[in-house]
Amino acid sequence: PARNPAISIYAQEALIGIGQTLRNRRRALGISAVTTAEAAGMSRVALHRIEAGSPAVTVGALMNAAEALGLQPHRLSDCMRAL
Repeated sequence: PARNPAISIYAQEALIGIGQTLRNRRRALGISAVTTAEAAGMSRVALHRIEAGSPAVTVGALMNAAEALGLQPHRLSDCMRAL
């Protein structure tokens, strides 16, 4: 797996917040991680990394996960503003 790049505390908190938003949305919809990952075109492990706030995932993968859950990019930035 890719190594996590060094990032600032603020950036790490933002990624964790985005991951939590995605996980909460998935759970609220009652959708499994496997189903969400398949809809987003990624592995369950990649989705887990996104939900955990790993900085080693691509922005494209993060956006695909959000889209699979019906979230628009501006909804992800909303959770960053709350930090």
